[in-house]
Amino acid sequence: MGGGMSLEMWRADHDQVGLRSRLQSAVFEELGREPGLDRSDLRVDVTGRAVVLSGTVRSLPEKLSAERAARRVRGVRDVRNEIAVVLPSSQRRSDADLVDAAACVIESDVLVLRGKIEAVVVSGWIELTGVVARHAERQAAEEAVQRLVGVRGVTNLIAIEPAGAARDVKAVLAEALERRPALRGDRIKVEVVGGLTVLHGKVRSLAERDEAVAAAWGTPGVTSVRDRLRVAA
Repeated sequence: MGGGMSLEMWRADHDQVGLRSRLQSAVFEELGREPGLDRSDLRVDVTGRAVVLSGTVRSLPEKLSAERAARRVRGVRDVRNEIAVVLPSSQRRSDADLVDAAACVIESDVLVLRGKIEAVVVSGWIELTGVVARHAERQAAEEAVQRLVGVRGVTNLIAIEPAGAARDVKAVLAEALERRPALRGDRIKVEVVGGLTVLHGKVRSLAERDEAVAAAWGTPGVTSVRDRLRVAA
């Protein structure tokens, strides 16, 4: 049998090229729908159904909105955000200024208890530490500092220590997943070890995967979540 490519191999390769092109176009179009996002210096690469975002933006909120847009595209199974935040000179601030600004917005947030969180800044990158009782507080602190002028990135190391005994985490989370219309019928298995919750199984889209993870984080008693879900679509 001679060398060369079989018809089946050619079709498979052709289908992959077509899928890559469709997903690249769909993601780039979705980026254009994000208010305030300049996509002129962004690049979208696709391998299989995994998307890699690269290039530069002028603020951290732009970087985050680009990832949200890509995750909305049907058929995308994973998104890696490698976009660099290159601040214009007018928005650059000293690390000391950012420490003060971060402390101010955290202390002013109604969802975060005072004195629970500390911020360290190195070259415009904020690291949050501390202990809170709920994931909502952890998330609120992160979102508050993300919008500060001059921030290039945020690392959230805030730990969660629930106040008081929680109900059966596995049963409560199973009920929460069942209440969400988008997740009904998905084959999601929940494993709980102490405060760690592990999600296994299949979902139909990346949006459903995100929703399941959010439901896990929102369950009382959960201190960490490990996402092992697969997008089957």
